[in-house]
Amino acid sequence: MAQHLSRRGFLGIAGAGVASAALAGCGFAPPSNSGGGGGTNALTFRWWGGNARNDAYQKAVKIFTEKTGIAVTTQYSGYDGYFDKLNTEFAGGNPPDIFQMDTAYVSTYANRSTLVDLGTYIPGTIGLDTLYAPVRGAGAVKGKTYGVPSGSGNAPVLYDKSVFDQLKITPPTNDWTWQDFGTLAGEISKAWGPNKYGALDASKDDSGALQPWLRQRGKDLYTPDQTLGFGPEDLTEWFTFWDGLRKSGAICPPTLLSNTDAATGNHPLITGQIAMTTGWGLAQMQPLTQHELKLVVVPRANGKTGQALSGGVLLCIPVKSKNPEGAAKLINFFLNDDDAIKTMKLQRGLPPSDKAKNLLAPTATAPEKADMEFGEYVAAEVAKDGLPTAPTAPPGYGDVKTALDSAAKQIAFGKLSIAAGVTQFFSDAKNALANAK
Repeated sequence: MAQHLSRRGFLGIAGAGVASAALAGCGFAPPSNSGGGGGTNALTFRWWGGNARNDAYQKAVKIFTEKTGIAVTTQYSGYDGYFDKLNTEFAGGNPPDIFQMDTAYVSTYANRSTLVDLGTYIPGTIGLDTLYAPVRGAGAVKGKTYGVPSGSGNAPVLYDKSVFDQLKITPPTNDWTWQDFGTLAGEISKAWGPNKYGALDASKDDSGALQPWLRQRGKDLYTPDQTLGFGPEDLTEWFTFWDGLRKSGAICPPTLLSNTDAATGNHPLITGQIAMTTGWGLAQMQPLTQHELKLVVVPRANGKTGQALSGGVLLCIPVKSKNPEGAAKLINFFLNDDDAIKTMKLQRGLPPSDKAKNLLAPTATAPEKADMEFGEYVAAEVAKDGLPTAPTAPPGYGDVKTALDSAAKQIAFGKLSIAAGVTQFFSDAKNALANAK
């Protein structure tokens, strides 16, 4: 696994808790305790998240303790460094009793035999029957359940409607294509003025842009047997598309990409430097700006959205958990308890069940309602696509993502030709997958 893991591009609403600027650079917050008697049945619970997610989790675990008598010591941080610390604790034999997992990395941990097969607790302690079928298996690896999803996610494009209105340019619609995207981005850049760009350069965004683009063409990031699901000709076409937009000034220069992996006030959409971005939902970004933001699906090809619904973030139990039964109860609490659902809201993804949707809808804010309505629309479009379920990311995913990030950025900065970047990526990616077995 890569030493420095970055946000998965597809997370969208599922990335709601990625660290705020204040948390991202300061390591883990001091542990806190939910009360209760402690003792041998106490739990240690670890997650990453921004302030809103952290506050929701803290309130929820206190409710859990009140209802069960099981004390919970909480530990949280930003995403940066989260898995580094977790890996150190796994290596030392003292991981938390339950922790939040990125769906992209569950196979890596399961492959190392470090996670409990939750089938032991399903359906007796953990009830998955309320979950929507497309997300129910988000934490499954080789037929066994190692993580339970907390929500559903998709890959939207978020755009600044205020900028479109200011420039008197018609916003995108859900039937737009990649050609429409390029044309629109170029139109915005020309009308907006110096150092303003139509869109984010998403050439390095694997799950939020490349994956739907591949799925629209009958391919995917990975195959069911955990090899790469696309070839050099596909990546060449992908990089060439973005290179053309970059050279025309339609998308942002690579110097702006350093502030795009977290939903903070430094993101170029929020600072007014770009008008469209992949990877984020309204619930995270709208509170950061006075401008009106809107959602639209990733551009289509061959009439398909190519969306791959995700399970938001997962909750997992290490094999060395001191109280796996209590941890399983906490997982079920977050999944099925009315108070937990109302407390967490959309902080871990879109509602993963009709029960959650019905509980949250009456009090949802305008951005939350828009996110939920958009999620329902995308789910319906995914059904129309009729594409296979996206395979689980294989062990070594983190290093493959790093390889794509590196190749895309070096091409963007002019340090590598497209051909050299493609060659470098496939060499690095294949080595990463081979070494992870």
